Amino acid sequence: MKKVKLGLVLGLAVVLVAAFALPGCVPEAAPPVAPPVAPPVVPPPPAGPIKIGINLSLTGPKASFGVIDRNSLEIARAKFGVTEIGGRPIAFIVEDNRGDPSIAKSAEEKLATLDKVDLIIGGYSSACGVTQAAAANDLKVPHILVNASKDDITMANYEWVFSGARVPASHYADAMWSFVDEVLIPGGVKKVALFYEMTDWGTSSAKGLRPGFEKRGIELVYDSPYDSTATDFKPMLTAVKAAKPDMIVAVSYLMDAGLLARQAAELRVNVLCYMGQAGGYTMPEFLKLAGENVNYTMSTANWSRIPAWKGEIAGVKWTNQEYYDAYLETYNAEPDYHGSQGFAAWQIALDALLRVDAAGKPINRENIKAALEETKLMTTMGLIEHKEWTDDMGHHYYNQGLPLTYIVQWLNMKQEIIWPLEGKTADYVFPVPKYEER
Repeated sequence: MKKVKLGLVLGLAVVLVAAFALPGCVPEAAPPVAPPVAPPVVPPPPAGPIKIGINLSLTGPKASFGVIDRNSLEIARAKFGVTEIGGRPIAFIVEDNRGDPSIAKSAEEKLATLDKVDLIIGGYSSACGVTQAAAANDLKVPHILVNASKDDITMANYEWVFSGARVPASHYADAMWSFVDEVLIPGGVKKVALFYEMTDWGTSSAKGLRPGFEKRGIELVYDSPYDSTATDFKPMLTAVKAAKPDMIVAVSYLMDAGLLARQAAELRVNVLCYMGQAGGYTMPEFLKLAGENVNYTMSTANWSRIPAWKGEIAGVKWTNQEYYDAYLETYNAEPDYHGSQGFAAWQIALDALLRVDAAGKPINRENIKAALEETKLMTTMGLIEHKEWTDDMGHHYYNQGLPLTYIVQWLNMKQEIIWPLEGKTADYVFPVPKYEER
């Protein structure tokens, strides 16, 4: 049986070998496998615009300031002509906060969360600036201040908030103190009446002024806040007159500055010098509101068209005087420091955006913030650097520059620079004539 089985197995093997050897019986080779086809290259979706939020008071009682800021931003935008960076168009998204701090905060939140802007520019009044800055820092969106000057805003160590070209309230009087020392004290100023609007700007300004008078031995015979929305300042001015000051120092917005000037004239509140602390006293509309009573009023000022500031951004050369001329031609009105700070805000913003792009980095909030931290730029407000520093009054600032300040005086219904002398456009008049002698 073993032999039979072995024979059967061997026979089957022979048959199989023979079958595979016959023509036509060789199994066909497997067809070649095609190489994998790469998926089609889909271009990335086009990048959206670079969104710039503008948060200003464009209507309401402080509209004059917000409008001059907005107008100046647009003049700067047209001057440098940069409409896109890295293939992304630049879009301004404008919010009117009506000068209301709560609305300013809501507008900041809308711009940051719903509009998803890359950067915000804004803040006229300090009260609005306080809420805007806090919201911007919480929401991690870079914010460039325009005018809001309360010292505390840039003393809060906010990583995302930058001073831009604003002057801290305590430094509005930087140029005034040398004028006080060299002109006013030798001229007989020994007693001062200080009144100031009662919101953040006024109170922080007054806080910065008091040590300067005390240091010089000047007596504060009147020191009081007031409501800038009041329609009658005669009770306050009567008390001021009774205190017999040699000098008045006033921190006022626009409407109140005009009314104070008129009512001081009506009551014959004669002093050797009436000194405003910028604000409404440098605005072109002050002339319309106060009429001939603007004459001889002095004021600190944070900008002048006289300094020969100049520079180049995006290949476009600019000068300080060109900004003044462009505003006058476009709006048939002279700009003041508020407008110059608006123009400078776009210079600072545009410079940061261009530096981010030149470094080959995406333009986003983090990279814009990093660029703003390194800002060192000549603007219409002079050289602006975002630095950490401490002044001689003990204020410790973050991301804060310090533009130069000046003294102006209204003479023959026109605003003239009187101090420092190297920048003057006219000689100062001191002591000023009594109202009954004008």
